[in-house]
Amino acid sequence: MGEPASNLELVINTDTEYFKDIKESIFNTHTDELIIGLCGPIGTDIHFVADSIEKTLIDKYNYRCVKIRLSVLIRQYASNEIQLDENSDSKFDVYQKLINGGNILREKHTNSILAELAINEIAYNREISKKDDYGSERVCYIIDSIKNKEELEIFRLIYGDIFYFIGVFSSVESRVQNLVNKGIKTHEVHRLIDRDSGEEMNFGQDVTNTFTESDFFLRVDFNSKSAIEPKINRFLNLIFSTEVITPSSDETAMYLAAAAAGNSACLSRQVGAAITDSNGELISVGWNDVPKVGGSVYKYNPSDLSSDKRCYNYGDGLCFNDSEKGVITDALVNELILSGVIDNSQRQNASKVIKKSRIKELIEFSRAVHAEMLAIITGSQKAGDRVINGKLYCTTYPCHNCARHIVAAGIKEIYYIEPYRKSLAIKLHNDSITEDESNDKLVRILMFDGISPRRYLQFFKMIPNSRKRDGKKINNLSKHVSPKNTLSLQAIPILEGKVTQDLKNKKLIDA
Repeated sequence: MGEPASNLELVINTDTEYFKDIKESIFNTHTDELIIGLCGPIGTDIHFVADSIEKTLIDKYNYRCVKIRLSVLIRQYASNEIQLDENSDSKFDVYQKLINGGNILREKHTNSILAELAINEIAYNREISKKDDYGSERVCYIIDSIKNKEELEIFRLIYGDIFYFIGVFSSVESRVQNLVNKGIKTHEVHRLIDRDSGEEMNFGQDVTNTFTESDFFLRVDFNSKSAIEPKINRFLNLIFSTEVITPSSDETAMYLAAAAAGNSACLSRQVGAAITDSNGELISVGWNDVPKVGGSVYKYNPSDLSSDKRCYNYGDGLCFNDSEKGVITDALVNELILSGVIDNSQRQNASKVIKKSRIKELIEFSRAVHAEMLAIITGSQKAGDRVINGKLYCTTYPCHNCARHIVAAGIKEIYYIEPYRKSLAIKLHNDSITEDESNDKLVRILMFDGISPRRYLQFFKMIPNSRKRDGKKINNLSKHVSPKNTLSLQAIPILEGKVTQDLKNKKLIDA
């Protein structure tokens, strides 16, 4: 007969069993639900992507899919204001009225109102279809389509890591053709594209800046639709961990560019860049910051903080580019007064007008070397001719100053995520640079396509013991496997309930 267990051993064993029980109890409340939000500039065939996602989830993963189109919610909740008549209104007028309707709802309620209405639809759908208290239904809600950051933020706040945001994009030529095919005149198309990308009003659409926050970027053009299904299949494999998926060289390079951006102390924006050779091997990274004597740029040095002469820590902590533009503005106003064009009482108004002009786009007075430039300099020092025919990955579209150096360095392709409206790269160098993917004679500037840096590690980092068992690869049955990320169905309805109550307070739904 063995020795009786000590009180300490009994406590440890009891606590361990209790932990297992409570862990299993909590995990059993988790759901296999997915929320996938789509975003893309007008004219992009987002509906085609939504259909492809739905087909793959149904056929391969045994999911039920519910599509929620925000344009339908606009029709429903702003019908009196926009007076939409699908039978007599032109296609251009339909688009304009839907944009107006969305703006009316945002101005009247809040910028996230369409997302809140969609969240209420999700909660209602779950309520009418649930089978038991915490039944984990395999259902995916596809949101078509998110137009501003406030809408995106509330989805992420409510659904956390089970919400996936896909940025869908097409070339301008494809988007124009799609809209023309729908019966919109060419001059009207460009008005719609300009309005959709980002309106000046606080409650307007802001697709351009929302799109850049995507978890996954997907290019859809006339000649690339056949490649969409494999890309969606790969993305879903990452969500479910049904296959061993590793990043492409493009995804790794953009992730390293985004990581490099974190080094920047620039007061304006943080930009990162990475250069790979023609084989996809990393050559160098760079970020925007102030150059220092001896080469490279200032970096954080905890043992010698006083040597850091970057703008935030130098002089009055001013952005030199902004200061110099202020000096130019003051000089222009003084010249207008001295020449008699305006009098001194108009100084303030004249200064406001000048500051709103294209003078605000001047970038050459910055002390910082740009990310692309640092990457090129570092890459040329380390790898020499390997830069030629290489690729440059930049978190932001290159400015025209960097563009000319990229061309001169012999780089053949540039990939970016965030647009940069100040750039005149194409206007100044259309003999050397193109945004046309099919033109391989010039240096191509292209939107990045693949897993975004923001979820790179989450997608590609392996869960311990998830790939093999008894020395063999685990083959997960896709029709039964749960997503890598799940949430408790005890928690989600509480958060959704707050949104529903807010909608009741706004009298948008019945109390």
